[in-house]
Amino acid sequence: MSVRFLCICASFVASSVAWSPPAEAQLPLRYGVTSAPREADPRRDANAERAEDVRKTWMLSLEAVTHAPVDMGAQLGLETPQGFRASAGYGFVPGGYMSLLTGIAANASGDSYARPLLEDARYSGKTWRVQIGLRPFRKLGLYTDVGYSRLSARGDWDLASSGVPQLAALGGGYQARTTLDLWLLEIGYQGQVADRLVLGVALGCMGTFGSSTSIVAVDGAPTDNAILTSAASQADAALRRYGYVPTLTLRLGFDLI
Repeated sequence: MSVRFLCICASFVASSVAWSPPAEAQLPLRYGVTSAPREADPRRDANAERAEDVRKTWMLSLEAVTHAPVDMGAQLGLETPQGFRASAGYGFVPGGYMSLLTGIAANASGDSYARPLLEDARYSGKTWRVQIGLRPFRKLGLYTDVGYSRLSARGDWDLASSGVPQLAALGGGYQARTTLDLWLLEIGYQGQVADRLVLGVALGCMGTFGSSTSIVAVDGAPTDNAILTSAASQADAALRRYGYVPTLTLRLGFDLI
């Protein structure tokens, strides 16, 4: 009886081992339920390629910039895939920068009233500017810009230290307010680091084509005097005629696209 029972068990085990389910039936048991691979979305790929192309061919940069010896500040620049450039900025004029600009006009002017107004007044001011230009060959990085800038300056002038007896005799002091219209031209190089950091350097020239100066009396100085009117007029003439300076432009910014 026991021998027969053992033979039956052995035969059942052998038949169980010999049979195995098909490979397709085994996969869900061993690896879990599988699904067909997801097909790539062509619209998603096209949008990604378009976004990458825009990022590589367009540039919108926020930059810190100085146009020595005129101003320093910030500007926003846009560049198209065709290399067209446009920028706008705002800055302030340090006293040292303004002294150099007015000093050039003062040294070139022979007027005895205009010279102390330009040399002795302690100037400071602010500027805003717009520029357009081209950078047709991105790999070379060379570009050229032209533009316009408006400079508004204020100078504090102590007549006692003017060195002109007729002015020193008036006493008190004056505030000279000058507005300059400037053209600019520069040729430079622009590059990018890690596709985001924008670097630029350029050499150029700025010139004055318009100047308007007014003088306001302070500290008890006379409020109306032909000498001061002449000084303002002569200073404007000197700035328009001799107000040309070479410039060095340095830019450091970040591409926002």
